[in-house]
Amino acid sequence: MIDIEEKKLKALYFEICQGHSKLIYNNKELYIKHFGDYNLGQFEEQYFIFLKKATDSGLPSQEDKLKLLIDQEHWSTQQENDLKYKKDKLERLEKIHKNLYLKNQVEKSRKDINQLKIDIEKIEKDRKELMGIYAELYAQNKLEYIYILNSFYKDPNLNEKYFNLEEQDEIDNNLYYQYIILHNASIEKFDIKNIKKLSLSEFLQNAIYMAEQNAYYFFKKPIYLLTYYQFSLFNYGKFFASLLSSPEAKKLDLQTKKDPEKLIDWYNALINFKVKNPNSSGKGLNFVMGATEEDIDYLGQEKRVDLNELAKSKGGVLNINDLAKLSKM
Repeated sequence: MIDIEEKKLKALYFEICQGHSKLIYNNKELYIKHFGDYNLGQFEEQYFIFLKKATDSGLPSQEDKLKLLIDQEHWSTQQENDLKYKKDKLERLEKIHKNLYLKNQVEKSRKDINQLKIDIEKIEKDRKELMGIYAELYAQNKLEYIYILNSFYKDPNLNEKYFNLEEQDEIDNNLYYQYIILHNASIEKFDIKNIKKLSLSEFLQNAIYMAEQNAYYFFKKPIYLLTYYQFSLFNYGKFFASLLSSPEAKKLDLQTKKDPEKLIDWYNALINFKVKNPNSSGKGLNFVMGATEEDIDYLGQEKRVDLNELAKSKGGVLNINDLAKLSKM
């Protein structure tokens, strides 16, 4: 059977390595350059020029615009407090999540975190729609305008820009929005979830191994010239390679090995367990309150002692000395 998912990942891999995406528009080939932090740096200083222009023309700041919305009762202090509460709660949950290691607790925590992120995103979307334009947003929009137009090229070697400087100042807004749609449709597949999936794929892991986990061998260019997608792909590839090579990973189920989020959660759980149980030597989970056999397998531990059976042999009760001896086995 043809593996469509793998084909999509390999196509994504090709575009990331190329450093650009190709598309057809009005029967013409267009190439969209993938930028990295170094490339983007050339545009960033213009943000402050645009910001000053916005404030000089009378546009309110983000803070002033929010205050105006509240004063006019289009938004409320209660809604703002609710948003802050949820963000604070998310921060707390993520800190707690980083210290969990029992599988059922890790999975429940991840589910709660993901739901809270959805709630926060909805509130922020509602507020954004009411906020309209303000100075910081104007400056950011102008910066994105320059960024997007400078990403279009006529040739695959990215030598000839599609728009020259004069055209960038004169382009019609409706036409510009068409290019925004083209640009966003072209790069939406490069979201971090897909990059993580790709970095965990078997063919990418093999490539990381063959390149000896060296970014220069992999892309044949220095780190500072890597695109954001190249940098992210290689970093996650190395990270997952390290995880999968650990002895504990050999006992992982296939579903966890193929799911980036689950694999990262497993790794954090394993680290947390080792920190809190430094003398476990693969057996310490037997003595953790609430641990199940599934938890033991999840963390690659060996269950060699049945505490219930041992307790029966000791008359029904294990004392502190019994447990101390067991922890050293």
